[in-house]
Amino acid sequence: MLGGTVRGKTTRLRLPTLDDLPQVDRWAADMRVRRGGPMGRIGEPCASSTWKERFNDVVKDKDCVLWLIEADSAAVGLAKIRFSGAPAADAVDIQQFLIDPGHWHKGHGFDAALTLHRWIFDIVHLRCVNIELPVDQLSALRIAEKLGYERFAHGHEAFYRDSAYVDQYRMRMTLRTWDERWGAEHREYPAPLGPELEA
Repeated sequence: MLGGTVRGKTTRLRLPTLDDLPQVDRWAADMRVRRGGPMGRIGEPCASSTWKERFNDVVKDKDCVLWLIEADSAAVGLAKIRFSGAPAADAVDIQQFLIDPGHWHKGHGFDAALTLHRWIFDIVHLRCVNIELPVDQLSALRIAEKLGYERFAHGHEAFYRDSAYVDQYRMRMTLRTWDERWGAEHREYPAPLGPELEA
């Protein structure tokens, strides 16, 4: 599925278009993106026509949702989630979340991540989000910890790159954490059932 438009303070999550395909192909070929771990990988470099086919496959997949991340009218990243236990899912896994290296250290990653979690917890009203991150991806780990993720597993030598194995954290964030940390200022809608029934 495609996720529609969700606006943050400096970024927005929007539908990908055909004009975005060359940019996605550039990300796939950029080694700074490719070495970013499983959440940075978007597939092998390929022709724009192949990316069009891949996006069409995502449109048909009822268990995942895809967005382009935009800032200052430019495509700066990509986000993709998959529902866990669909069709009666109450949790999602973030499969891909990347920011164009040319836009690193501008705050776009955190703003887009916060916007994505507002969609997950407040618009769709799911209960839990899971991610897996290499332990040396410090920027991604800082964003996750600032959002309120907690580590619940440590995989040893779980991810291979640069001729060596890297450990990996599995992390989780819940609706309760979202409401406690971000609900007061970042809700899209008022709590539908009252705060005592949201936990």
